[in-house]
Amino acid sequence: MARIVWAGAAFAMAIGLTSPAAAQPGDLQTYELSGTVGTHRVVMSLTIRGVAQVWVAHYFYDSQLKDIVLVGSEIGPVLTLMEPEGGLFKLKLQGVGGDGGSLATSAGASGTWTEGARTLPVQLSVDSAYDGAPSAHRYADVTGAGDAVFEARVKRFLDAVLAGNKPAAAALVSYPLAVNGGAHPMSVKSPAQLAANWDRIFTAALLAELRTAVPHEMFVRNGQAMVAGGAAWFDAKGASALNDP
Repeated sequence: MARIVWAGAAFAMAIGLTSPAAAQPGDLQTYELSGTVGTHRVVMSLTIRGVAQVWVAHYFYDSQLKDIVLVGSEIGPVLTLMEPEGGLFKLKLQGVGGDGGSLATSAGASGTWTEGARTLPVQLSVDSAYDGAPSAHRYADVTGAGDAVFEARVKRFLDAVLAGNKPAAAALVSYPLAVNGGAHPMSVKSPAQLAANWDRIFTAALLAELRTAVPHEMFVRNGQAMVAGGAAWFDAKGASALNDP
């Protein structure tokens, strides 16, 4: 563990990274990106101080949902980020129709991830941005439960649906469940109604969207969290809305 901490600290010092404790909330802007490293889907969070200083950052694979800390720098259109164990992102920011001058004016980033002799292509798009650093309780507007508890509940619902486990999925729904779009919009008021209309609700198109869902660091709006670009929304009690594409 000491080696990992030292590596991150040494890299931070080399690029002039300021300690998070020195930053003021008004100086910070957070960007959330998603895309691929090689064939692996990832989500990345970058909090920038001022114009171009990486204050705190991490990313995770959708298959693992484990945050990997990053330190680095944003110098003009070039973003350099390093993992404690040596993985290195070298990315070029992309604006609309050309290079991005900074994350604030970019639509995404592309480049490479390298660790030892292994190099993978990276392609990321900027999904959202907001003032300040990420909240210590991301889902405070949704539930009083801890973030990990809420995310685990969402994952259990998704796993149950994709496995066709009707009783397990029904137990993780916040009734009435709004089913929008598709050929059969409806309001599902009970587990029995959910089971009776299962194939009409969970169409092939909706299931395809739910397979891409990442139940970690979900987007929150109006007291609910979403996955898969809004294919499913969740409140404190469970799945509250499904949107068939």
